[in-house]
Amino acid sequence: MSLDYDDLMSRRSDGWTSSYTDNQLLLYNIAVGMGRDPLDLKELPFIFEEPELRGVPTAGMVIGAGGGSLYDNAGINWTGVVHGEQRLTMHRPLPPSAELTGSSRISEVVDKGEEKGALIAVTSETKLASGEALFTTESVIFARRNGGFGGPRDQVKAPHVLPEREPDLVHVTETRLDQAALYRLTGDRTHLHIDPGFAERAGFPRPILHGLCSYGIACRALLASVCEYDPARIRQFDVRFTKPVYPGETIHTDIWLDGETVSYRCRVAERDLVVLNNGLCQLNG
Repeated sequence: MSLDYDDLMSRRSDGWTSSYTDNQLLLYNIAVGMGRDPLDLKELPFIFEEPELRGVPTAGMVIGAGGGSLYDNAGINWTGVVHGEQRLTMHRPLPPSAELTGSSRISEVVDKGEEKGALIAVTSETKLASGEALFTTESVIFARRNGGFGGPRDQVKAPHVLPEREPDLVHVTETRLDQAALYRLTGDRTHLHIDPGFAERAGFPRPILHGLCSYGIACRALLASVCEYDPARIRQFDVRFTKPVYPGETIHTDIWLDGETVSYRCRVAERDLVVLNNGLCQLNG
């Protein structure tokens, strides 16, 4: 079944509602590495709800989910789908808990060619129940086996270009062997991240870490090294996924500082591979 460009671009879900509690925010913060040292007073506000819990901004990827799937019966061959890119714009810091409302739509469909696949982007705008804008996300999937349907060939948003100089900072995070088992409790229970047999059938020697967990780990790295653990500093956080991470590997986050524009990428030391690339973090002044 081929993709139908007009059908995809007409798909949207308006007025959906969702909510989260401080338990969900605490779990997310811990799942991306906050509080490894419970005596670290800089990270304590992310793992202790008093006087007020702070949230890692990328928690919006899981706590703001709503509206159901816009991909149902779209002709996507899911055996060839990977998470391609993720973009996040924060309009204010995350409250410790909240009632949410929002809208989602398929915002872009790109035909890379019959042998090259397709890109499909979903944009979601999430607000507090009061109507105040909270965050906007754009998730891009790469459907490797769905190219050649006759859609537009050029992507509207080109990936961010990293500086050519050496990084100004490098932040090192050792992931846990049970990192994927912990992160899946935030909502993504895909078998690829927990079942060794399933992972092997999918072509991996063992279960891989969720891409959005690696994304959250990168956000924690910038909070720690650039933002003095202040989530209000982060206005935008974008990335392109390039390779999987295996739980237990060490992630090196290379960081370039250019005023309020921070560029980043993540490498795994054990395999000397870039796993997240073209990272862009825009700071509030």
